[in-house]
Amino acid sequence: MATLTDMPVDEDEVRDRLLDAAERCIVRRGDTEIRMTDVATEAGVVRSTVYRYYAARDELLLDLLLRRIDTAVARWVHELKRPTDPAGCIRALVLNPVAAVGGGDPLNAALYASDSAALAPVLQLGAEAVGEIVGRHVAPMFRQWKDAGRIYPDLTLGETVQWMTATTSFLLTTHWRDRSATAKRRFVDRYLIRALVCP
Repeated sequence: MATLTDMPVDEDEVRDRLLDAAERCIVRRGDTEIRMTDVATEAGVVRSTVYRYYAARDELLLDLLLRRIDTAVARWVHELKRPTDPAGCIRALVLNPVAAVGGGDPLNAALYASDSAALAPVLQLGAEAVGEIVGRHVAPMFRQWKDAGRIYPDLTLGETVQWMTATTSFLLTTHWRDRSATAKRRFVDRYLIRALVCP
């Protein structure tokens, strides 16, 4: 384990080191009920170092989620087979995160464990930031869809992303999480795609 004297001076490196340590703590615990002291120990720093960057656990968890979401959405957008097809893209970008939670990744499993009560308020707190991240990745495609008349002309990027992220969040609730992939896809097609994509 690295010591405090090994701590990188670069602010982003420090944050990454703390977030990496938080990820390991979450996986080890199996839920999001981690303590800042545990993160400090895992990162090999004193607790005050963690608090210098994150005043509370919710801030740490939010930063961790935003980092993961940014990386995942960038990958999912890059992997889209037909970026000019709004229905296929929206469907994939809504259902990929839902599938990722149950996809065997131990960190995702711990983040969305049924007894992880800390995650819901963090997601609510970060809803706007999540939307900004998704919007940044979707914006070039959105402009193409709009120019081609493939989505309703009165839609904005912000509204579209808001509906996409809200649908993803809804499908990650305990009520929907264990339903079949077919049921989730049918829900997205019936209630989201119809509302956004021109027939």
